[in-house]
Amino acid sequence: MESPYQPPKAGALDVAKATRSKSRFGWAALLCGLGVVIPPLIGIVGTIGGMVGAIDELNSTGTADPSALADDISTTMLSLFWGLLISLLSLIPFIIFLVLFLKQKKALRQHSLMNRRQG
Repeated sequence: MESPYQPPKAGALDVAKATRSKSRFGWAALLCGLGVVIPPLIGIVGTIGGMVGAIDELNSTGTADPSALADDISTTMLSLFWGLLISLLSLIPFIIFLVLFLKQKKALRQHSLMNRRQG
């Protein structure tokens, strides 16, 4: 009979630990996924605000004041730039956590299938 104090065999899976890891990776992937989706939407709001400002400037004066238009267009481009940059930087950890989550899910599923076959 094996002693309960011996380390698990090489092929054994610590189900509780794997389940916790899967849960953590899932939450991390969700948060990074939100970081991928939300900043571009905020950037679009800034873009719309900048364009509305530029159009209001054209409507109020009837002529194009280059400095006022440049300020509004600058706001438009900067908000879009930062939204996309944050989104792209969030995409890398999102992919990493998603892959780790799916690997843990697959390992747990295989472990479950092997236990069903043995039982």
